[in-house]
Amino acid sequence: MDAILRDLANYKFDQGVGAPLGLRAYVFSHKDDLRARRETEAALLRFIQGSPAPGGLMAACRALRLIGGPDSVPVLASLVLKPETTDAARFALERIPGSEADQALLAALDKAPGEGKRGIIFSLGERKSAAAVPALEKLAGGKVLSLAADAVKALGKVSGPDAVRALTAVLGKAGLQLKLEAASALLLAAENDPGAAAIYDKLFATDLPPVMRQAAFKGKIEAAGGGRKDIILKALAGRDAFLFAPAIAMVPGNFRAGEVGQVADLFDRLPEDARVQLTAVLGGYPADTVGPYLLSAAENPSFDVRLAALRSIGKAGGAKSVAFLATKAARASGAEQDAARESLALLRGSDVDPAILAHLDKMSDDAVKAELVRAAGERRIAGAKPALMAMVKSASPMLKAKAAAALRDIAGTADIPDLLGLLLALEDETARESMQDAVAAVARSNPRELSRAGAVKAVLAAEKDPKKKADLLRVLGKIGDDTSLALIRGALSDKDEGVVDAAVRALADWPTGMARDDVYEVARTSFALNHRVLSVRAFIRMIGLEPFRAPDGAVADLLRALAVSPRPEEKKLVLGMLVRFPCVTGLKTAESLLADPTVAEEAKLAANRIRQALGRRTP
Repeated sequence: MDAILRDLANYKFDQGVGAPLGLRAYVFSHKDDLRARRETEAALLRFIQGSPAPGGLMAACRALRLIGGPDSVPVLASLVLKPETTDAARFALERIPGSEADQALLAALDKAPGEGKRGIIFSLGERKSAAAVPALEKLAGGKVLSLAADAVKALGKVSGPDAVRALTAVLGKAGLQLKLEAASALLLAAENDPGAAAIYDKLFATDLPPVMRQAAFKGKIEAAGGGRKDIILKALAGRDAFLFAPAIAMVPGNFRAGEVGQVADLFDRLPEDARVQLTAVLGGYPADTVGPYLLSAAENPSFDVRLAALRSIGKAGGAKSVAFLATKAARASGAEQDAARESLALLRGSDVDPAILAHLDKMSDDAVKAELVRAAGERRIAGAKPALMAMVKSASPMLKAKAAAALRDIAGTADIPDLLGLLLALEDETARESMQDAVAAVARSNPRELSRAGAVKAVLAAEKDPKKKADLLRVLGKIGDDTSLALIRGALSDKDEGVVDAAVRALADWPTGMARDDVYEVARTSFALNHRVLSVRAFIRMIGLEPFRAPDGAVADLLRALAVSPRPEEKKLVLGMLVRFPCVTGLKTAESLLADPTVAEEAKLAANRIRQALGRRTP
């Protein structure tokens, strides 16, 4: 203990937490032994009387807050009146049990200066000291508004009949600012008061801001015991729109699933904002109970009500909502469509997935069927795989693409041969691209990175059809398995232009920098403008994939890109990347492009940012 206190004697807050944590650990290990606890308390009292540094004093007072008793009170009381020690001393006194601490703080209250007095008022409130009520009541009725407000807050924490009486008096005669403080304090005091109902009635009848009166009404409901439901129903059936929001907010805590229909039956009597609130509340109940109400609300003329209903349907769950949500998603647009799709994806219940599969099988409307396909993918319904594969084979082009997109979330690596078969049988370009993405996504889920493209490479090696070879090459580019780069390089010299184009695009899609030299070579040597553009853009992107390269090396590669950039758009990309690798060479490169009118503005911006990064002054 002595060693710990020596470390704390000159402790400063910026010296880390080692010393305070050492004291905390010591106190916790000795607090349950009465003798050790008293010895620790005595040592701490001697320490704080020795004028330790502020950090050490606070650490010691934190410990006394935990183990301090009557012996600590006189020592701490002597520190309360000193500005440099009052905060730490009060912090300890706030938790020391017994009337001695109350009396010490009350004695200091009369002697303390302004700010010190405010701190003591706060501490008396934290102690919930009933003995402090007379003194606090006096301050609450005083002329110093800041002290009166602090005293009112403290009375709210103290609570009890005397504190409530004092606060009620302030509420009746104070000015607006203090009146609001008194109302807040009464709301707090009422939480633990057996006479809470009368307090809430008083507040509700007072001229207060709406939010406070609504809080009082909620408190009145809470204090009503067995009469809570009747108060809520009466408020919702009435004409006072002011009561609707607090009444609806109290519904979940007071109406069980079998009872909430009494509330929902009042839906049509409510204004739009209350309907929105009630609809959101109904989402917390089981679908069997509130489903019909929510489905009806989802067809309401009000957009906000419909949106709230769609969201609540997803929370309530239930297979009966599947067809409705799918149809709504197909017919609606914007936020309403998004809400329907989200609810369909999140719909709760063990019967939901089978219902989606059943509707998927019998639905004839392609738009609705597309929404069911989307939901099957987002919910990862494994049982939907056969139906989705069948759609890729024979459905409309739009559904083929949707089904392919859903398969990327459902299929596994064992399905890749079947997915490749589907891909190679497709004619529609959009569906083929979607299927390429699906195969690549499934392949990338293989944790063995250098085995991800195995199935695709095997099929490509045996394939003779140029169109199918092109599809397989695009898949390889999207997978990004470095072991397939050799195959793609070989395809660059194929006799078929479609195969060559696919190989170039595969290299341009490569997700890592391993194809950087390949795309540069295409950018440098190709006669096709589109291939040069694709390749130089890919080259620039791949340079950016290594942000921790030496700037000079990265800029050297960017200079190579600049030399083969066929258009201003690629030069702008180079300038944007130069900023990420600030160095003198990069600055000179940016400055050299100031004379090019097609990129002068971007060059100026890049040069300025590089100068700033290098710490140079911008001219």
